[in-house]
Amino acid sequence: MFQIDRSYIDHISLDSLQGHIWDIRTDYKNDPTLPKIENYNIKEEDFEAYLEKKQKFEDFKDSWRRYRYMIFGLTFVIPVALFSLFVKDKNMAMYAYATGFLLCMLIYITYLLIEANKAKNFRNNPYETFIKALLSWEANK
Repeated sequence: MFQIDRSYIDHISLDSLQGHIWDIRTDYKNDPTLPKIENYNIKEEDFEAYLEKKQKFEDFKDSWRRYRYMIFGLTFVIPVALFSLFVKDKNMAMYAYATGFLLCMLIYITYLLIEANKAKNFRNNPYETFIKALLSWEANK
């Protein structure tokens, strides 16, 4: 199959979902069995905007996975360091550890709530149905 010049789409990573969908739609656009966007009552501009939002959400999840241990480590170490600098009581070490642990849990719960709220926008809509149809078509190709 011929190779398409992708130099004008530098803003799309071809390893991403957005790039993968773009590849399927451009490489096989003349294939009559490819699911058509018109059959799902979707406008092209709206679909591109939706794909961009979905890709930003996927990037958000990936960046969380990449940096979560660093965030948790710093969140746990900072209260321990502050307590050790200002308080010289032996019992205060437990409060420092408990404070660091509670801050880590607060950050994790906040992340889960944000992710759940954002993920709610990507469920049961015609865009997702079209994406699933494209991916299953490619898998069966």
